[in-house]
Amino acid sequence: MNDDQLQSPLGTFTFSFFAGSIGGIVAGFFEILLISDFGASLANFSGLLFAVLAYGILGGVIGMGKNIVAQVMPFHRERRKSRRYLGAFITAASTSAVLFLILFFRAFRDFHAERVRYFEPTGLLTIVVLLVGIFLLMLIMRLIFAGPLRSLLNLVLKPAGYTVLILCLLAAGFILDFTLAQDTEKVSSQYSPVNQAELNDKPNVILIMVDTLRRDRVGCYGDSNTVSTPNIDALASDGVIYDQHYAQATHTKPSTASLLTSRYPTGHGAVHKNQALPGGVTTLAEVCHDAGYYCGGIVTNINLAPIYNFQQGFHEYTYLPPKFFFGANEAASRLVVYGVLRLVRMKLVKSKYVYHFYRSGETVNGYFDDFLTRNGDQKFFLFLHYMDPHDPYFEHPYSGFGYARAAMPNPDPKFAEPFKDFYRQDVEYLDQWIGTLQEKLKSLDLYDNCMIVFTSDHGEEFYEHGGWWHGTTLHEEQIRVPLIIKKAGTVIGDSLHTGLTHSVDVAPTILTTIGLGVPPEMRGRDLFAVDVPENFIPEVFAEADHEGNVVQMFRSGSWKYLQTNPDNPRKRPPQQLFYLNDDPGELNNLVDVEHSKTSEMQLLLKAKYQEVLAGMVGSAETEMDQATQERLRALGYTQ
Repeated sequence: MNDDQLQSPLGTFTFSFFAGSIGGIVAGFFEILLISDFGASLANFSGLLFAVLAYGILGGVIGMGKNIVAQVMPFHRERRKSRRYLGAFITAASTSAVLFLILFFRAFRDFHAERVRYFEPTGLLTIVVLLVGIFLLMLIMRLIFAGPLRSLLNLVLKPAGYTVLILCLLAAGFILDFTLAQDTEKVSSQYSPVNQAELNDKPNVILIMVDTLRRDRVGCYGDSNTVSTPNIDALASDGVIYDQHYAQATHTKPSTASLLTSRYPTGHGAVHKNQALPGGVTTLAEVCHDAGYYCGGIVTNINLAPIYNFQQGFHEYTYLPPKFFFGANEAASRLVVYGVLRLVRMKLVKSKYVYHFYRSGETVNGYFDDFLTRNGDQKFFLFLHYMDPHDPYFEHPYSGFGYARAAMPNPDPKFAEPFKDFYRQDVEYLDQWIGTLQEKLKSLDLYDNCMIVFTSDHGEEFYEHGGWWHGTTLHEEQIRVPLIIKKAGTVIGDSLHTGLTHSVDVAPTILTTIGLGVPPEMRGRDLFAVDVPENFIPEVFAEADHEGNVVQMFRSGSWKYLQTNPDNPRKRPPQQLFYLNDDPGELNNLVDVEHSKTSEMQLLLKAKYQEVLAGMVGSAETEMDQATQERLRALGYTQ
């Protein structure tokens, strides 16, 4: 009997599954190397177990499919049952096929930053390059598997060899999962309380950022008939309500980075899904850290995890990941195959529970209580992040029913009212835990001597402009958010600020209020400043670059101007101009009516963006072009 020949159809299919699964595992290990930055982040090797199982099964299925193709090909008939030929062909083909899927996803999401669509010229070129590269890789791998690695491949494709290999990989995966994966991801640095004595007359600071909270869904902002938020309202009654406050972006990562650095998104550079906060920026936490404050952060959104470097300046920074589907861990959740399986699960299984998506306000408050227990007797700065208004929108009390973007990315407009109702329930649930937080501070006699800032990273759209969710426009429902500031000591009491403010103002306001210097690279202003320059003109600039939608916004007075890339997937007009006093819903585009005002706002936006570019991390000083300077002088905006 020829040992190189497979003797039965069943044996051929079993062999094909073995070869295909090994190919899938090889591709999966490559992705593990990618997400771990080729060994720089050892914790991400904890995803090996999931990669072996998921990619092994996927590769095995592909291998059996390749076997069917091989059996019907009109050539190489004599090789169809050859272990050497079939093993090399299927292993190479499965590795290449799985790698193509991985690289295809990452090319469009990471390399093209979701700006390129599949069937436009750049997208088609990307696909062709990937196909050619993967085909060449398959040919090279087939030659290697049939040549230098022939004996090794033949060994592991035998039942005993395959079993030993898989058991070893699973054992290694279990060990890495047990030793490296954690329910929380915590980064700590040493704290030396050498300057605490100098902080005796300074307050503690808590910066609360609620994910996806619209300004018009908070009671104290005039919506008490629709939503009940008595605890947030109580905080507002002790402080200042900022009525016209804007985020700098409508997606969590760039918006939060602007909040913590007082830089615009283009300036700090943490914009796209694969971008981290650069080490060259100065954060609010770093300034407090250097002054002697004990700095803590508690977050529950992957965009704010330590992998993206948001822990800069914090003595302890805790990311609370969700409980992932299929027993996956944080590292495994970054694999392409997990995203696909998660989407399939969301489509097929209707029940949804909060812990599969983020940690609830109750869990966040548990970590908050622990932080106070350990650090309440020293001066601290705490960044506290809640996720509850973010989709999925849940029915409360939790019943397993909710609406999730992953399951229905483009809902029918009829869902607008049900979405709003469940969103309201999420906001009211959050409000309970804001109340619990206040009670905890008061029980420890910390509330009065604590500066509390309450805000959000962005809002949420419920089809006001023909779309859903967030990140894709800069209309009011997505970009306008609450800001409430309670100073320590004196109660300001139901004060309403009606001027324009934005997230870059928060860090300078906190630092100035607690008596610390504001780094010169911070772009915002102190909102409590008494001496305001006579030539100060309040303005707001924001930007979005998400899922192919590139938008910039400039607001001055009641005029708001939006500029969007012409081929944006949301199909918004390239230019929009609104007079918000008469049109708060932004339904009447005045670009074709107010030609002079459109040109003026376009110029102001251009000038502001040039200023932002000049302040980019690592950028050299750049001067505004002469034509722009002259036009600004003519409008009275510069001297």
